[in-house]
Amino acid sequence: MRVTVFLPLVMLGACAARGPLPVAEPAARVFYGDIALDSATGRAALRARVANAARGFCAKHEDEITPDALRTDKFYCLERVRDTLVAEMPGAVRGAYRTAMDEAGIIGRRL
Repeated sequence: MRVTVFLPLVMLGACAARGPLPVAEPAARVFYGDIALDSATGRAALRARVANAARGFCAKHEDEITPDALRTDKFYCLERVRDTLVAEMPGAVRGAYRTAMDEAGIIGRRL
């Protein structure tokens, strides 16, 4: 009788002893598989998707990304997210993104 009472208590304790589930890190993603990167229109769409992903991410997580000393720099989060997104792209897509920035005449910190 003691075994049947003890076993459920052990199982209940094992369930209660488990820590909280890990929280997923916030991440920005850009999907570009459906874009024709060999056309100016496709490259402009890629540039717009990167900008939208960076803006969306920073709207939710800017406080987590931007150091306190740089809170007045409105481009800090956007640049970090954009740079990370572009760095994770394959070389051909990264080149198409840089071409899109040139075609749009974007220089410096603008998206």
